[in-house]
Amino acid sequence: MGLFTPSFSASDIPSLQGKIAIVTGATSGIGFQTCLQLALHGAKVYLATRSESKTSSVISQMEEEHPELKGRLVWLMTDLSSVKSCQAAAKEFEGKEERLDLLVNTGAESSTPFALTEEGVSRTFSVNHLGHFALTTGLLPLLERTARLPGSDVRIVTVSSVAHAYAPASTTFESLNEFKATCATGAKGRVDGFRPYMARDWHSKLANVLFAKELQRRLDAQGIPALSMSLSPGSVSTAGSKRAVGLFYYPLSALFFLTPLQGALTSLFAATSPQVLEDRDKYRGAYLVPYGKLAKVSDKAADAAMAGRLWELSEQAMKEINEKGHI
Repeated sequence: MGLFTPSFSASDIPSLQGKIAIVTGATSGIGFQTCLQLALHGAKVYLATRSESKTSSVISQMEEEHPELKGRLVWLMTDLSSVKSCQAAAKEFEGKEERLDLLVNTGAESSTPFALTEEGVSRTFSVNHLGHFALTTGLLPLLERTARLPGSDVRIVTVSSVAHAYAPASTTFESLNEFKATCATGAKGRVDGFRPYMARDWHSKLANVLFAKELQRRLDAQGIPALSMSLSPGSVSTAGSKRAVGLFYYPLSALFFLTPLQGALTSLFAATSPQVLEDRDKYRGAYLVPYGKLAKVSDKAADAAMAGRLWELSEQAMKEINEKGHI
């Protein structure tokens, strides 16, 4: 059950009839549960994932257990390790739909051993940040058009972690070299092992919070009535948490880890809660913890200048990747 007392549950989600959503990382863990609950409450949901076979299997499973979902779940080919794939996904979606109400950036990966993508970016950083940046910015024109429709309620939710506060002290986002960061440790510069593995993850989680805050600043500057939020889902029982904790996982899981559905509740709160709509100013660029509580971010994550630099570097990375295939 974990250590959090729920104050928001799936039964609190209002009707989402007529809304269209995209969820990344939708085939497992909190992404799966986020997708399922949005669809169960009436939304048409695109599962933005890489594997067609795995996604088709997940859609079939959901439709078997909930026949009313047939026709509401659609695969959107999206490889978060590739900027070009994410840009293509945004273009494909725009060709299929005339609106987008909810974008939930859930997909995440902690890659060990260290690896660079074909585009020259740390795989962890690409999947956790740059891919989502490319997808979100590619969808911004449609999000803006939807947000300007009468009665609309557009929200962009980016899943981060409380661990954003543990990003390496060297993180400044002043150079594209940080998009390739190994977070090596020790005199020999080890790039694999627990410490660099976790440091790369924390580095990307800081980027998630900075991205969400800078996105909100830019939406506000352009007068676009949409909300951008980031959040920590809590310590969730997933394949990733099992790998990270190792042998200690099973004796600790019942006490400290949330189920995937519990882990999805903060995302679902951010994406759907009427409370967010009622108190829009309070939630603009906000960072949430289970289950939808407002929380402070680390000093680095509150650094508006760093957020601006990250955005500019992300745009530069996309430009270089589109011009020459890599950074």
